[in-house]
Amino acid sequence: MQPLRLLSKRPFLTSILFLFTTSIFSISAVNAETIEADKSAEKKIEIPVIDDARIFARFDDKAPAVINYFTSATEETVIDFYQKSYGEPIAQERKRGRLTINFSKELQEIRVVISQQNNMRQVDVIVDKSSEI
Repeated sequence: MQPLRLLSKRPFLTSILFLFTTSIFSISAVNAETIEADKSAEKKIEIPVIDDARIFARFDDKAPAVINYFTSATEETVIDFYQKSYGEPIAQERKRGRLTINFSKELQEIRVVISQQNNMRQVDVIVDKSSEI
C-alpha cells in the first residue's frame, strides 16, 4: 500500500496519473473504432445481379464473395448481363450441364456458373482477389 499513500499525499501526481490513464484508454478506443470502420468499408464486395433475381444466398462481406440466385432469364441473357458488367470472358467451359464463365476485372477474378433448375436458371457468382497481386 506504499504507492497509494504516496499518491494521496501528492494530489498533483494523482491528477497527472489519472489524466495519463484516461487519455491512453481514449486513444485505444478511438483507434479500435477507426480500424473497424476501415475494415468494414473495404470488405463489402458488390456483385451485380439480374433484375428478377431471387437471391437465396449472399456472402459479400469479404473475399471470396459469393451470391446465389434463381432467375427466369435465359442463359444467353445472363451471359450478356455479366459481359456488360465484367467485359469479355477469359475462359468458358461446360461440364455436367453447368456453364462456367471466368472474367477478370480490377484485380478480381470472377466466376459465373449457370445451370438449369426446372424452368429457372440458377446463377452462382464468385468474386475473389486476383492471384496476380
